[in-house]
Amino acid sequence: MSQDREIVFLTQNIWGGAALWERRRTMLARLIGEMRPGVIGLQEVHAQAASGDLGQAGELARLAGGYRAWFAPGRVAAGGECEGVALLCREDIEVLDHSLEALTLDRDDPFERDSQRVVLRAAIRQAGAVIDVLVTHLSLSRRARARTVRELVSFAARERQKSGSVGAVMMGDFNALPSEEAVCFLRASAGDACWVDTWMHTHPGKTGGTWPAGLPLRRIDYVFVQPGEGWTIARCERAPFSGSDHHGVAAWLRLGG
Repeated sequence: MSQDREIVFLTQNIWGGAALWERRRTMLARLIGEMRPGVIGLQEVHAQAASGDLGQAGELARLAGGYRAWFAPGRVAAGGECEGVALLCREDIEVLDHSLEALTLDRDDPFERDSQRVVLRAAIRQAGAVIDVLVTHLSLSRRARARTVRELVSFAARERQKSGSVGAVMMGDFNALPSEEAVCFLRASAGDACWVDTWMHTHPGKTGGTWPAGLPLRRIDYVFVQPGEGWTIARCERAPFSGSDHHGVAAWLRLGG
């Protein structure tokens, strides 16, 4: 299998609003530099404006070197500061387009209120194959997660139809255990629509906790794949501690063909 047919996807909640960002930023950039994933999905990314030009995703892309960043704001404060998700793509990977969807919001839900959640998607081309890549950060509300995961799946299906992709990757902090309805819904889809939990696929029966980083008892961070023909999920590993309250998750995919 030629090296250009293997690609690594990393999801990482960067805990962007917590203290000591400059120190933690260095740790995160070092992790990225050592792993060199093809695509990185980031959550809890802070920026001074919705454009993300002066945001944490751009800082990490510059520090790690060889990456481009796309930012999608979720919560936006009155002064313009915002928090959202981001995709970092290695510069040798062609990005064809990207799109954004705001998930619905129930302001009467005390665990949701004004905590807007979004999904950011990019179509990339690797080894001649078009792949849709999505990153999201689901609500603290269990009820909201059950509702918005369906919106997430519908958005992914629409975008795949537009891009004509041969497969897809969905990653992020889902704030949900593997047994929860939102996660089970993803895995229960039939046939080509099924989302494969890469950790469960490669480590059956192992917990693989990602949060809290100091004592990771809960697995709430995921890389899901809708595999294309001949794809192999080669590996899935929990990323080393990188200055966040979450461990990241990395999945190694070998593309068919």
